[in-house]
Amino acid sequence: MLHIPNFDIIIRWLQQGQIPHYMCDQCHGIHMVDVQSLEGVLESRLFVENEGLLLSTELEVRPTGLLLLVSELGRLNMNYPSLKVFVDVVDDNLPRLMVCASAYTEAGMTPEQLTLFVQRTIAATQQLISECEQLGVLNPAEEVPDNRAVH
Repeated sequence: MLHIPNFDIIIRWLQQGQIPHYMCDQCHGIHMVDVQSLEGVLESRLFVENEGLLLSTELEVRPTGLLLLVSELGRLNMNYPSLKVFVDVVDDNLPRLMVCASAYTEAGMTPEQLTLFVQRTIAATQQLISECEQLGVLNPAEEVPDNRAVH
């Protein structure tokens, strides 16, 4: 049976599908733990909107890798057809790689369809992140300096 899911139904279906997630106080998105825990990922959230779902992941781009990343965008979008991959450049922040997928829910959805959508999107996003790491375009997590003196 198809349901037009709202926020509460999506939360229940994510729990039933055993998809790790959490909610924070700062946004109305559902954070995806499996992607957000990866190095370089700033945010990975599922947004429940009136017309559908948007799973969005933001990664910080190394400024020196921006040109290479932009030149690879066409290929990345072709290699990952279920994802929309683009760069967001704002004057006062480092560039970000945006990875998004959407699903329309106006005609209805089942719990199995949601689980499949989220699992496949997470898998494709993880694979894309790995490819971007190999290209060296992502900003690595800040290293904690070692305060031990070497004598």
